[in-house]
Amino acid sequence: MELSRVGETRNIPFRSNRYFCINGTWYFMTREGSQMGPFIDKREAEAELMMFIREKSMQQNAMTV
Repeated sequence: MELSRVGETRNIPFRSNRYFCINGTWYFMTREGSQMGPFIDKREAEAELMMFIREKSMQQNAMTV
């Protein structure tokens, strides 16, 4: 079961897994379609994605000030 995001009140759009493994190394895909990696394992890819999202959010907040 997928949870709604803030602002989603109706049908939840299809969401794909951002993480994937190629030849034993892990990557994540950004919303912009960029492939980020390689990472040693999925846990590292997950941590890097969290940092990527945080940085993007900070950049957007800085632009609105």
